[in-house]
Amino acid sequence: MSGGVLAEIGGLVMVAGLTGLARPAAAAPAPTLKIVLDVRDHARIPTHIVTRAKAEMTRIYRDACVNIIWSDPAPGTEQLHPLPSPEATDPGFALVLLPREMTDQLVVATEALGGAAGTREQRGRMAYVFYDRVERIARTHLHTQRRTGTSDFDNIIVLAHAMAHEIGHLLLPYGHSATGLMRANWHEADLRRAVRRRLNFTGDQAESIRARLLTLGSESASTSAGNCQPK
Repeated sequence: MSGGVLAEIGGLVMVAGLTGLARPAAAAPAPTLKIVLDVRDHARIPTHIVTRAKAEMTRIYRDACVNIIWSDPAPGTEQLHPLPSPEATDPGFALVLLPREMTDQLVVATEALGGAAGTREQRGRMAYVFYDRVERIARTHLHTQRRTGTSDFDNIIVLAHAMAHEIGHLLLPYGHSATGLMRANWHEADLRRAVRRRLNFTGDQAESIRARLLTLGSESASTSAGNCQPK
């Protein structure tokens, strides 16, 4: 990895993406497309961190005119068992948060923060985030730049954007972007943008995500989806 690179995103099975940074925020109608997402926390992350990370990820996708419907169990009820096939709840997707001991059993790059199932020809329905690596990146590259007492916030920011990135791989064509949320490696400047809520999908990426959801038959899709302008 080149100097200044903080983390490799993706690489568990095969991952994908597009290019660029999002346009500046602007007022827009609420999204009418949705993605059903089930999160299983095998890493036993503090509930408030997962809850706030989900809220931030919801914001990222809302800015792309997509609403996330969270279908995972109530906090503290997660079970360590295989997830049912995501195809059973089309257009549902699954996101699994893994602890170090489970991540270490996978054949992945040592700097990868997560991965997404799929191939160049076919996107999958399940993604993973490696929480010990999320904590390490936040601790090493954000905690030292900010005042004390902000470690939870920094963990939340990195976790939310890693989650958004990996689910993005399930919705976008194969490949990574040169810059922004869907790049393969995050630099310090990218994390600073994330803290300021500026590390988002581009307008083109948002359109691709919405097109993918339409092809999956999102039951909340309608022609009014075009009235929402990506931020």
